[in-house]
Amino acid sequence: MATIVSRKQKDGTLRHTATIRLKRNGEVFHCESRTFHKKAVAKAWALEREQALRENPAAATRPSTALPIGKMIDRYIEEKQTVEPLGRTKLQHLLLLRRLPIAECLASELDAPRLISHIRSRRVSGTGPSTVLNDLIWLRVVYRYARAAWGIPLSMEAIGDATELCRAERLVARSRKRKRRLKREEIEKICERFLSLGHRKSSPPMYLIFWFAIYSCRRQSEIMSMRLSDYDQDRGIWLVRNIKNPGGSQGNDQWMHITDALQPVIKAAIEDADLVARRKMMQDDRLFPFDPKTIGTYWTRHMQILGIEDLHFHDLRHEGCSRLAEDGLSIPDIQHVSLHESWSSLQIYVNRDIRSQSVTRAEFDRTLFSNPT
Repeated sequence: MATIVSRKQKDGTLRHTATIRLKRNGEVFHCESRTFHKKAVAKAWALEREQALRENPAAATRPSTALPIGKMIDRYIEEKQTVEPLGRTKLQHLLLLRRLPIAECLASELDAPRLISHIRSRRVSGTGPSTVLNDLIWLRVVYRYARAAWGIPLSMEAIGDATELCRAERLVARSRKRKRRLKREEIEKICERFLSLGHRKSSPPMYLIFWFAIYSCRRQSEIMSMRLSDYDQDRGIWLVRNIKNPGGSQGNDQWMHITDALQPVIKAAIEDADLVARRKMMQDDRLFPFDPKTIGTYWTRHMQILGIEDLHFHDLRHEGCSRLAEDGLSIPDIQHVSLHESWSSLQIYVNRDIRSQSVTRAEFDRTLFSNPT
């Protein structure tokens, strides 16, 4: 008998996945699944497919392990995306693996030597050790999913052996902790640039977004998703939805404490005439109703124009957490703003090497934000 699993999507609709598993001598020798918008259609497909396999058993004799790694990645992405969208970094890396030569290898034939050869070729091509380590991490994730969800008897030993040797040979390594802090002259150049540009209804107010990112310690995607209806001004808190988490971001909503420094930035953004008009035109409740990719594009372009090297938008989160530490906030108080679940994860972002920053750093000045109506 086929199994039908129904899952609610982000938009509230249901998707129904029908899975057929055939066993021989107690072991799965054939497994396949398809997802449908209607449960009745899923049941009908499962009945027809089971009947076809009974009438033509030869169609099910090809072992499931005869599946190329690329096809396995495609199937993994398709099934995972029907439940919850994959994180951007994870999805991009899986799609990259899909384009590499190793994707043509059959899943059952992947051994340690071939995987090590793949890693070496990636390093020779100039790919960094931390990026290549992600090849092994995401392959392991897909293999484990295939074993559990599809009943494909894949061995994990090859990935484990290859990972052990690659670590020993320093072919792979964890990414280094960034300690990038903004210099005062960089802050002044950035603010001068963004203020000189101004903004229209179609372009983002980067000056406000820049300071909001620092004072809120929020990620780029989180800033662009924050809703005015989630802002509790009386209690000084804001509900941040779908915060990035290893266990899944969907539904991981937490209340962020609003610091004294952040309040005037929020007030300026709420009252800004162009933002008010844009929210009304788009019928959008977000504080900054823009696509996160648009903000990323603006940031990268203007850092290049200013000649500021190696400064990522995400470094503003580092800057904000470090400032809170320099201002004397306790770890729990910093976590109320940054929403890190543990000190070990927050520690990556807190860089107090430059103590003078707390004295010489530039600050948000609402009077400088010119917004003619």
